[in-house]
Amino acid sequence: VVLVSIGDGLVIPKMKEFGSVFEGHPLPRLMFCWAPLEASYCLTLFGVIVGLAEPANAPTVDIGVLIFANILRLIATMAAGALLGCATGWLVSRRTKLTIRGKQIFTGASVESFLLVVAVALIAFGLGSEEKGKAMVPMGFSFGSLFQKELLVIVM
Repeated sequence: VVLVSIGDGLVIPKMKEFGSVFEGHPLPRLMFCWAPLEASYCLTLFGVIVGLAEPANAPTVDIGVLIFANILRLIATMAAGALLGCATGWLVSRRTKLTIRGKQIFTGASVESFLLVVAVALIAFGLGSEEKGKAMVPMGFSFGSLFQKELLVIVM
């Protein structure tokens, strides 16, 4: 967990500069592969640990219920992320075939794919969000959301 605290905004430009000075050196390629994985790992770990913490004003919760709720949260997040990812992939690959009243909706430009993926990622993040202690999709028997928002976006 070295690069997460530095951030991609500093690491990537330095590695591009390093790669242009030392052409053919494997370090920039390794950094471009591992830096995003490290950030994803830290976000996932943070989401799991946050799920084990009780809010300050919450009543005491049985540890068995808390563990079961977190396991259910991870499974639901992975399943919803896979579903959203598959649906997004299906939509992106077939977007030029979508029509309304005989008119094509998308032109097929690559920026449309990017915007569709970002839109679905924002929806996924919103599904796991909480505002003023109320989850968009509540767990029901335990506090918090059914989905872990950061992991849902990563899986998607």
